[in-house]
Amino acid sequence: MSNVTSFNVTYDADSDVLYISKRKAPAASGVQDKYGFVWRYDADGDLIGLTVLDFKDFWCAKRDILENEISEHFSISRAQANVVLSHAAHG
Repeated sequence: MSNVTSFNVTYDADSDVLYISKRKAPAASGVQDKYGFVWRYDADGDLIGLTVLDFKDFWCAKRDILENEISEHFSISRAQANVVLSHAAHG
């Protein structure tokens, strides 16, 4: 049996911002990494989401980097990260 994590994926076309959430919880903090991705954490310090600016204008062409970061941070397979991004790219 495979272990699949469910994500809520929302793309704001007006702002070109991608939101990926692992679960509904208020973010207590956000940490911007070297790529400009904002990783959102709950009050307990658990990763709950990701915000990606310039998703279609910039990151779709560099999808391999984004996919790798999603895979590493959320501890999911690259294949599952690919599925998450596919929902965003076609949404």
